[in-house]
Amino acid sequence: MRHLFLDFFGTLVNYADSRAGQGYADTHASMRAFGAAGTEQETADAWLDAFHELNTESDIDHREFTMEDLSRRAIVRLLGREPDPAEIAEGAASNMADWERGVVLIPGMAQTLRELGQTFTLTIVSNTHSASVVPRQLAAMGATDLIANIVTSLEVGFRKPHSAIYQAALDRAEADPARVIFVGDTWDADFDGPRAHGMEAVLVSADPRVGVPETRRVTSVLDLPDLLSFRYPSTRPQTSRPRGVA
Repeated sequence: MRHLFLDFFGTLVNYADSRAGQGYADTHASMRAFGAAGTEQETADAWLDAFHELNTESDIDHREFTMEDLSRRAIVRLLGREPDPAEIAEGAASNMADWERGVVLIPGMAQTLRELGQTFTLTIVSNTHSASVVPRQLAAMGATDLIANIVTSLEVGFRKPHSAIYQAALDRAEADPARVIFVGDTWDADFDGPRAHGMEAVLVSADPRVGVPETRRVTSVLDLPDLLSFRYPSTRPQTSRPRGVA
């Protein structure tokens, strides 16, 4: 059996890079309950500053941070004191609830994964700060039973493109890298990194990119069965639902 390793955010679901749409209502309510007196914008600024600080630290060695790490640092910024464990957990949960309102499911994705699963074993390999968000979004998509494995940066401790997460995925799937195609929307994490570890890769990108042949690019995962059907005919069944029907 061949394997597809799939990035999640920006690949199987869309999400908002900016927080302008979903806001910080839940996070702000939690912070006010803890004693913060500022506006929602001040709450947003504190959380964004904490996130960018942690992200910059992670860029050095690709160590992943948790929502609880983010929550603690943001609360210290807002309140000027160390939060207790319950406050950290509440802050993390409320901020994740705000963030998830920016996640948008892609119509037809579950059917596409079902088609791909006729030829490939499907494994999610995702950077994330929360253990529950990928399974929750897969359930919302109706695709939980289509995925054989979920490997996240949070459980591994390192984010893509660190070698540890690719190796963890290969070990979990019991896969030979030469029989894996990695699909995702980020150059270093989902295209260059997997190829450096012996896997094929397909980049999800709306526009052509230097260094990526058109035979290795799709505008959406919805187009992946067509791209792969020439090499793996069973990827595209004789009769399938119209595109866009989940």
